[in-house]
Amino acid sequence: MKMFRRNARPDAPRIDEPKAAPSNARWRDVIRVRRSGTVYILISIVLGVIAVNSTNNLLYLTTTVLLGYMLGSGVAGRRNIRSAEVSFTFPDEIYAHVPCPVSVRVRNRNRFVSLFLIDVSLDGKSVFFGSVPPGQTESKTLFVTFPARGSRRVDDENVRLSSIYPFNFFVRWWPTGCREDVTVFPCPLRCGEESAFVREANGEIDAAAPVGDTDVVGVRPYADGDSMKRIHWKSSARTGKLKTRLYDGSAAQNGRVIDLDRLLAGETERGLSMAAWMVTESMKSGLAIGMRCRDRLIPPAPERSHKLGLLRSLALYSGQDFHAEREAC
Repeated sequence: MKMFRRNARPDAPRIDEPKAAPSNARWRDVIRVRRSGTVYILISIVLGVIAVNSTNNLLYLTTTVLLGYMLGSGVAGRRNIRSAEVSFTFPDEIYAHVPCPVSVRVRNRNRFVSLFLIDVSLDGKSVFFGSVPPGQTESKTLFVTFPARGSRRVDDENVRLSSIYPFNFFVRWWPTGCREDVTVFPCPLRCGEESAFVREANGEIDAAAPVGDTDVVGVRPYADGDSMKRIHWKSSARTGKLKTRLYDGSAAQNGRVIDLDRLLAGETERGLSMAAWMVTESMKSGLAIGMRCRDRLIPPAPERSHKLGLLRSLALYSGQDFHAEREAC
């Protein structure tokens, strides 16, 4: 379908969607003529030619009304889409290859007229807003899947705001002005091998070592990788589910430390995914979790913010200093 762009160069490439402009450039709206609009334009042209050849005043009047109708639809459509303000809210945890719910909000900046037929898309997935009352905000959920871990920028390069208002003759795109950075964590990959945890750390920590029964202060649900020596068999038999002892002492005794070097000995992405799975499982069970990479040790901690920091470190891992990347997060 033919494209029209205001002030576009003759040699500009044909596109189906607008390209993102530099941040210091002024955007121009982009219009694509739909099939119904093409038929309408052809009818207007044919009637205009007939009116000129026949000098029939009624045909002149009909052609004028058709052209005025098309002009009015263009003005109304532009005013409609310019009044839309789009924003996104992303969840704390975003994993590669896993659909995540993204809250899409459209605010009507017009105080007197409603918005109609607004479509917002992110990475090819779209959500439709039939109408937004004056001065109000409507919110809907969009499920988006990111293909890889790492830092991802959400801006007009991958966000589209469009509308077919009012008569479905044209599709008009408009820049959203969105600019937000999100961190995509590695896709969790189940790993039940206890060897993935640190057992000896040059005398600093022994994450799987048992202590005396007199130091037991409680139990928690069993987590994959827990040593069989730490299972509380009486509580397990009474509840029908495996329970692990909690000991009085440092967080390192009651937690686990992931040996990232051992996981990354093979394929890097696979190792990062297994480490991410261990962190997410610890978040579910409330178990303190730490991580060791090269000679750097991040002590175990049960806080959610600590575990999200570990996941961000895994997401931004590039083979360089792991601890420095964590601090940069």
